[in-house]
Amino acid sequence: MTVWIDCQSVGEEATKTIQTRLHIASGERSWLHDARLASREIFNDTIHLTQQGYTRTKIQKEVDRDDFLRNNKCAVVGKALQTWDSYQSLKEWWENQDDPDGGKPTPPSTDKSGAYPLVMAHTEGYRLTVDDDSNRVQVRISPKPYKKVKGHLRGEPDVMDELRDALASEEVDVGQAELLYRDGVYYLHVTVTREFNVPEPDTSDTLVGVDINERNVALTALDRDTMRTKGTLVLDYGQVKQERQRYHTITKRCQEHGKTSVYRKLGGKEERFTEWVLHRLSRAVVEFAEQFPNPVIVFEDMEGIREEMQYGSYMNRRLHKLPFHKFEKFVSYKATWRELPTDAVDAYYNSKTCSCCGERGDRQGRRFRCPNDECGVVQDHADRNASVNIAWREKVKLDDNNTNYRTHKTQPQVRLVRLSGSGRVSRPPSSRSLAEQGVLAHG
Repeated sequence: MTVWIDCQSVGEEATKTIQTRLHIASGERSWLHDARLASREIFNDTIHLTQQGYTRTKIQKEVDRDDFLRNNKCAVVGKALQTWDSYQSLKEWWENQDDPDGGKPTPPSTDKSGAYPLVMAHTEGYRLTVDDDSNRVQVRISPKPYKKVKGHLRGEPDVMDELRDALASEEVDVGQAELLYRDGVYYLHVTVTREFNVPEPDTSDTLVGVDINERNVALTALDRDTMRTKGTLVLDYGQVKQERQRYHTITKRCQEHGKTSVYRKLGGKEERFTEWVLHRLSRAVVEFAEQFPNPVIVFEDMEGIREEMQYGSYMNRRLHKLPFHKFEKFVSYKATWRELPTDAVDAYYNSKTCSCCGERGDRQGRRFRCPNDECGVVQDHADRNASVNIAWREKVKLDDNNTNYRTHKTQPQVRLVRLSGSGRVSRPPSSRSLAEQGVLAHG
């Protein structure tokens, strides 16, 4: 599995995390466990010293210990300081809200009962090599001074090929890795960084409008010159809303009865499930766009929208907790890695505006009807109508053309696909197969 964690603007660097399983061939597993416990102690001490006003240099000296590799210590301290900075930013944002939704952000957990991922720098705390005979990615980890754990990494074939290419390429930098333990298995998450030359949006030939709401993601690809529809697809991810509601109910009851350990465990499961769905969705969006010539992926500019959505505590929790921003980040990271540009346009009334004549229409459930007698468009999915408007607004933005003529009146029937499997086999379809369902035969 590949996780996308950071990227910059055009022509700059993008970083992603490659997740692999660790198979241990030599060395003691207890060394890894002890190192993770030491990481937790260093993390906790770093947070406490930061609260007391210690500088990074002083913290490094205070948390130094003989049974822990010094380079690994520096990496754990850096991770803890990054976590603290993220908390401070979130806390500052919460304090600046007039009527913040939800409770005040809590400081990073310094629970002493659990271990913490072992953070290591490549060639210092860990080293990866490719065996010429077996083609395996060999790993050597230094959990303690003069102690080595050796083995090899396992994962999906395309993931392992990507890691091998990164190790062989001079253009890719293999960075820090984190050693985690879950359900009896050790995992190594390796970060890789490289530079990309992403084209500017105004060089695109295909406009891919993306509309996201609390249940699905609607996609429409339009030809920039003719505004002809090349592809259209609606991805249903209603599972996320259902699971979040279920976890919210359970965790609320756990809090009421003081079951904090269960609360933390469920919170981790919810976050992992949500991220799994968002990664599959974002991958399908990028692969959908990749099927067309010179595409640009276009989102709604959601800045300021959430602050205006005040419907009461129940609806606010439903809408404000939806991971719109995280989904856009995931799509942008994957698009950057494949050198596809992204852009954003005005978000107001996209689902209520006719994509053919521009008239403000009526949304009836999931359908859209235009009140203009000369137009009379009926869209089978209002969110698809919004994705068409997003693509059209990108054309106006790029071509500086404010004409009222938008798209052909006859939009093809939308194709709705779900992430989950059906029937006796529950294995979900691949993101590539999902993306291919939205391409029209004439596109």
